[in-house]
Amino acid sequence: MELSKLFFGLAVTASFICGAVAMSLFQSTPQQQPQTYQQEFVELQAVEVPDQQATPVINKQVVEINSDSSAAVSKSELEQQVAELKLQIENQQAVIASYRSSAIPPQQIDSHLDELYTLLEEQSRDEAWAYQVETAMSDFLIMADLPVQPQLSVSSCKSSVCQFKLLQPEGVDDLPSHYWRNMTDKMMEQSWWKQFKFTSTTSSDDSLTIIASTQ
Repeated sequence: MELSKLFFGLAVTASFICGAVAMSLFQSTPQQQPQTYQQEFVELQAVEVPDQQATPVINKQVVEINSDSSAAVSKSELEQQVAELKLQIENQQAVIASYRSSAIPPQQIDSHLDELYTLLEEQSRDEAWAYQVETAMSDFLIMADLPVQPQLSVSSCKSSVCQFKLLQPEGVDDLPSHYWRNMTDKMMEQSWWKQFKFTSTTSSDDSLTIIASTQ
């Protein structure tokens, strides 16, 4: 009987010891897993950090390259614009020099105009030449890029002299600013008009009178 009690006591003790050991193992196993995961996470971060630090440097280099390229393009465009402006200035200076060389002194203008109007009355009409110039003027007014097409009220050519009178068209209250000047500038660029050596224009707000001569 006493042996049975001793055996029972040993069994209970053994069971307690086994339970304690099992509990100790159960508690120690979960504690190791977070430590292992945390260690792997730290190692992963240590590997990824250099790549993240290198990215801004690469992006900065790309931005600097793009900035240099844009600056080169802008400089090239500015140089081209400057060259075009210089060419335009040279052309304008050549036109002004041409006008100055062919201009009649002011004291002779009135007498020369009187002579032209006298020729316009006395000259006989060269039908082929007169018709060609009158038609060229009519075509110019139609084809020219004008904001408003004026009315051609007088178109008379003889053998070397022509007179034209242009009026503000009906239904138009006011002509655009510098309308007559802009129109005559375009007219003087026409090949058929360059045959005239002398031109006189008289303008008002609603009309323009032109007399031109090849002599």
